[in-house]
Amino acid sequence: MEVLTPAADMPWTVASPFRMQPGLGRLPDTPTLFRRDAMAHGYAQAKREVLAQADHGPVGQTDDAVLQAIADAYHRETDVTLAATVAGLTQGMQEDFVVLADGPDGFRTRLLSVCFPSSWVPADKLGLDFAAIHAPVADNTLLLSAARGIMDMAFRQAPMVRHVWLLSPDAQLSQHPARARRPWSSLVADAGEHGRLIDLCCLRVERQTTLPLPALGVGVFFIRVMVAPLAAVLALDAGRAAQLHAAIASMSDAVLNYRGMAGVRERLLCELAQLALMQG
Repeated sequence: MEVLTPAADMPWTVASPFRMQPGLGRLPDTPTLFRRDAMAHGYAQAKREVLAQADHGPVGQTDDAVLQAIADAYHRETDVTLAATVAGLTQGMQEDFVVLADGPDGFRTRLLSVCFPSSWVPADKLGLDFAAIHAPVADNTLLLSAARGIMDMAFRQAPMVRHVWLLSPDAQLSQHPARARRPWSSLVADAGEHGRLIDLCCLRVERQTTLPLPALGVGVFFIRVMVAPLAAVLALDAGRAAQLHAAIASMSDAVLNYRGMAGVRERLLCELAQLALMQG
């Protein structure tokens, strides 16, 4: 199910040179862990569609006190009361969430309620630590070298926020590997020789926030997925086409292959360069 975020509400965190790095920032004293908006009903319906499929539901478990702490945090920020159960939180929040238990060897995932993964299988991440979770990520040296500090800051000290963006040929919220997704080749065919890929693809952003619960021995990781037509997002600021061009131009081959963009990079760069000239 497509649930598109208005372009004006999409975070724009594109920067160059592009690097796979932590990119963590502190949330304000009154943290905005969640983003509840007019699309809440659409997200709930999209989650119901995912949950109706075999092996696509939450995996793992956690204590009732942790679920209550999440429900309490959600109520404080949104004034919406959710049942303090895995099902209640999964279907009531627009965010996906992951509970990590703090143990002698660091944090490991204990519960994953992820309906909208970006090309990964949530069940495969159960029981893993940060390094194992991010091992498949291209150019992950900066991420892995900062792993201990990231986990300490984000899950023991203070709420944090991070944004991860990518271009996608598919507007669906769920990009589970088991789901048939629209490939870039389909967009190329639809665009033909004279159309533009940037008019057909989407900007996909994960707004990732953390909630430390040290008294309960856990941290919680929230993932709000947002998708919008790329052309609409670029049209909001005359400098964005040039910024995105610079970011894609600086991506390594490993990152391009990891994100499935290797075959369309040159065409995207050409289109973005032309748009930047028109906007400039």
